[in-house]
Amino acid sequence: MVRRIGSTVVSVTACFASIGSVTGKKAHLSLLQQPWNRRASALSLGGRAAMFDDSSTGVSPLSVRGGGALTTPTNRRSPAETPTGAAEDQDTASLLTGAARGGSLAPLRKRRPTSRIKARVVMCYLLCGSRLFQQSMRNTLTNVLIYMARDLEISTSAKGSLLAAIATGYFFTQIPGGALADTMGAKNVMTGALALSALCCALVPAAGDAHGLAGIWGVMCLMGAVQGPLFPTSSVFLSRWMPSAGPGRPDERAWGTSMLDIGISIGSLLIIPVVTTIAENMGWRNTFKCVGAASGVFVILWMALAASEPKDCWFISQEELDYLEEHIAQPTPITTTTATDNKTTSMLGMPLAMARHPGLWAVFICHIAFNFGAYYLTNWSPTYYKNILGLEPADAKLHLMCPHIANLALRCCNPALIALVARQGHALLASRKLFTVAGYALATAALLPVHSLRGASPWVSTALFSLCNVGFALAPTGFKSNYLDITQQYVGIVAGYGNTLGTLASIVGPKLTAWTLEATQQNWYVVIGMVCAANMVAAANYAKNAVAVPIEELVEEKQV
Repeated sequence: MVRRIGSTVVSVTACFASIGSVTGKKAHLSLLQQPWNRRASALSLGGRAAMFDDSSTGVSPLSVRGGGALTTPTNRRSPAETPTGAAEDQDTASLLTGAARGGSLAPLRKRRPTSRIKARVVMCYLLCGSRLFQQSMRNTLTNVLIYMARDLEISTSAKGSLLAAIATGYFFTQIPGGALADTMGAKNVMTGALALSALCCALVPAAGDAHGLAGIWGVMCLMGAVQGPLFPTSSVFLSRWMPSAGPGRPDERAWGTSMLDIGISIGSLLIIPVVTTIAENMGWRNTFKCVGAASGVFVILWMALAASEPKDCWFISQEELDYLEEHIAQPTPITTTTATDNKTTSMLGMPLAMARHPGLWAVFICHIAFNFGAYYLTNWSPTYYKNILGLEPADAKLHLMCPHIANLALRCCNPALIALVARQGHALLASRKLFTVAGYALATAALLPVHSLRGASPWVSTALFSLCNVGFALAPTGFKSNYLDITQQYVGIVAGYGNTLGTLASIVGPKLTAWTLEATQQNWYVVIGMVCAANMVAAANYAKNAVAVPIEELVEEKQV
């Protein structure tokens, strides 16, 4: 109460001081020396005051419209040495003394707290959590499908259709979602996507009871539609928070991208024992409800801590904010013009020459191959262990977890591997190619002999599947990080196109696998051969055409 009264008195005093200055009288502002003035608010008195600090001299100049320039000592100390209240006393005193000269008052710049943990690290962990729950909701169907088949008649083709439902919904919303993130802010788009996805997950049982398989397919497709913007929006989010690599600076963007993939791995791993246990004891209907409820709780945490840009974060330190503003290039606004002026088309949202660039398609083709192979491994492994290796879900639980454990372990090591490659003197592009090509080559080498060894112990197949998933952990460290290299202006749109094409593989993949198995009397050689062929084509094309600079700049240079 005392402080509030003091604040009011100081404000009123400043007003009268400003009026008195018109007649040339000096206002006496001894009230400013009192301790209860710390929460005094700055007033705008018909003009604008610009204040800056010269920390080297300890003097705070104050430029005041209508009152000339005033320089006042502030006895400035570092944030670590200066108590918050004392700092506010100093700045408020300087500002109100300037008002006494007949000038105007501008809002004080809010002092930011110091923090031991970097805000951008917190943001990456939040992104990791968002992908964890996204993947958990997505993979719940995969792991309870066998339990659902006990209540519902589900053929092999019906399984393929259900597994493709989320990807079908994904297909239509990723490009618009990426564009929205570029304009509305990544946090807002991701909040809506995660909340609606959690709601859809919880509603799957009700839709199944009311409309059967068609109802389940419809809700899963809707879940995919609301999840669609998450990948391109995550890329926009990272581009606003993570500085690019440079002399003396680590490749933080690759680390941020790895955190996204780690979230996917953790979600894919944890959902297997969690969902299996719940389904065994409470039924598949309650499994969807529990996963949806847990995802809703995460949305609350996300809303409280996430920020679209560093300047919007309430707990970032001033030191980190200054660092990020210096080392993160701000994208220029996207304008829609005609195709004839060689800039942007309303249809594509990016220059036509950029859309045709081989460097862009090197990333896109890798994304297509990744979704086709990685989601084949995730979606069809339970069926393979049951039908080929003779293991029921409860018995195969540990086997199904091992590939995800291997994937997660490698992704946790990726930052160290990136640093190791950088210390060897390899350029950024060489690093991107190394991880991408090595990842796809390893996945292919491990997957090729799997079906030939089906007569051996199931642990042999598990070891090969795990090694294959290690390869699928290496590859994204290259090509997914490349999304943040190849554009600054069109991050959301480019990521939207890339994940849409990858989603097309996720839609076609399960259906193609189901059709192939039915047409070839369960010949898994053909299915595995298709995955391996896609891997090697993607790796060869990436090695030839990948770039690590903004393609819009390459296009402009070529046109000039």
